Amino acid sequence: MTKRDLILQRIVGVLYVIAGIGKFFPEIESVEERLDGAADGNDGVAVLGPFTDWLAEHPTGVTVFVAAAMVVSGVVLILDRYLVVAALYGQLLMLVCLVVILVSSVPQILVLDAAFFAAAIHLLVRRRRTPSPSAAATSRARTDNQS
Repeated sequence: MTKRDLILQRIVGVLYVIAGIGKFFPEIESVEERLDGAADGNDGVAVLGPFTDWLAEHPTGVTVFVAAAMVVSGVVLILDRYLVVAALYGQLLMLVCLVVILVSSVPQILVLDAAFFAAAIHLLVRRRRTPSPSAAATSRARTDNQS
């Protein structure tokens, strides 16, 4: 993983932390309004309709859950430790779920989430090709001790 990739990873991490914290400020983004819009937009859809209705009935729980997931995964990306790959896969899953739920009421979500999706895919591909600096240091330390 190159230094540029690490900078991108940390920028994405900071953006996730900011977005997660922003979930608690309706002036920035009202999760309750988004969920109400999604419930209206998905009305009549077989499985998605009742699920978004349920989410709209529990905006505080959804806010805490999504905010916590975003902040924790962002911090993992910033710190560049062991759970980066898991955090990236979790972010991809979260992005897909959010797009499926919100696209009918907020179509512009596709553009913004596509950028985060592309960044996560890029970082996963780069991590598969080269080990992280912390993993390389750990591996070197193990071989030094075996000599």
